[in-house]
Amino acid sequence: MGSTSLTVIITTYNESKDLLDTIESVRANTNCDYEVVVVDDGSNDNDGELIAASPNVSVIRHLERIGVGASREEGTRCATGEVLAFIDGHQRFTQGCLDQCWVISLDHNAIVTPDVCGFEIGDRLLHGAFFVRKTQSPPFSSEWRFVTPRQRITSISSLRAPAYVIPRDVYPKVRWSRLLRGWGGSEACVSLKAFFTKTPILHLHGPISYHKFKTKFHYEVTWDEIWRNHALIARICFSEATWYDYWLPDVFHEHLSEATRQEMDSDAVKAEHLEFQQIKVRPDHEFWTRLAFQKLPPAVNQ
Repeated sequence: MGSTSLTVIITTYNESKDLLDTIESVRANTNCDYEVVVVDDGSNDNDGELIAASPNVSVIRHLERIGVGASREEGTRCATGEVLAFIDGHQRFTQGCLDQCWVISLDHNAIVTPDVCGFEIGDRLLHGAFFVRKTQSPPFSSEWRFVTPRQRITSISSLRAPAYVIPRDVYPKVRWSRLLRGWGGSEACVSLKAFFTKTPILHLHGPISYHKFKTKFHYEVTWDEIWRNHALIARICFSEATWYDYWLPDVFHEHLSEATRQEMDSDAVKAEHLEFQQIKVRPDHEFWTRLAFQKLPPAVNQ
């Protein structure tokens, strides 16, 4: 397969009809040269068989579910596009939505996300998201921006839900951890890495990505899994000192099993930590003073 302008990576689990409609929406509303990579994360409702004959679509199938972040990371390995678009298996797009995001991402060397709206009549239009530091729940979160921006392109501080596009040259700086499992923390991982590497996250006002916001999960999600993923993000993105002096004792210790605490010191986690520290350009303290807008914890040195 030769190189393309855009690779659309779709992660799916038991979505069948929605998945076919999502692919058709991409096909009907995208004008640039594109390919579609579907990562079927352990479905048992024939997701993969339904799209096997679709033109310009390749499928990666998992025998068992591994999770959103790890599946998206895997999808990039067979992508040929100069820009990567990450979407879910339950989305629709206005005409030219992904094309416009693709152009802006290359022009600004940035992550770009369009307006987002739910499927239901009366759902509000969402204009990107901003980072929120939680204190009584897993710490890395975000909230939607409801105010209509005055400019077509604005800077935002966090991703919250697909769709978003990332230039291939930028992706290695913000990639999902290969060790994420299940659900939880996938957008936070990319958002935090973008902050520490000074990678812009931009919102494009105008084109719309419609997203089916579900009232309940159609797979098992546990708090242990979510806390584990957030701990992994902190372990990778922050320095050793900040992890051991602040994040582990003050935030994560009581929420992690002994096995998970040991995992945070495994060779695999240490390797990802070192890999990211070598490309990180912001110091840890700027997370609180520039992103979370909170007082610096005493355990974190300036």
